Amino acid sequence: MKDERSKYMLKDEYKKFIENTPEQYKLFWEVVFNAGLRISEALNIFATDILWEENKILITTLKRKNHPIIPVIVPKNIIDSIQEYIWKNPAINGRIWKFSRQYAFKLFKSICKKAGLNPKYSPHALRHAHGVMISDITNGNMIEIKNRL
Repeated sequence: MKDERSKYMLKDEYKKFIENTPEQYKLFWEVVFNAGLRISEALNIFATDILWEENKILITTLKRKNHPIIPVIVPKNIIDSIQEYIWKNPAINGRIWKFSRQYAFKLFKSICKKAGLNPKYSPHALRHAHGVMISDITNGNMIEIKNRL
């Protein structure tokens, strides 16, 4: 069984993680963290899921009954980076990121190793770190955390 501490990254660990991420994958992991997404949710984002003016991404939640689509607010700089990424990659039609969940998992592990982070971390640690961040912002409001994650 995992210990509780290996379930989430601290803010400085996330910073080390991003600093050690290959440039072409940084935006993907920034979206995962800043939106509190599961890997599968992030990989299923289409350009048409971005609400550019509202700084939101429409996320199909795969773990909830009937897979509801939930608008998730993300920082404007992330939305701007997604827009720039799409402009630089005009061949994008369909999903924004074309790699598999298994590839993302292996990539995550290799970045953690390079950054000297806990080898027990899984990509879900970013989702949990997002939850900790929301807890800090909302003074532990469990309803807000539940609604976001």
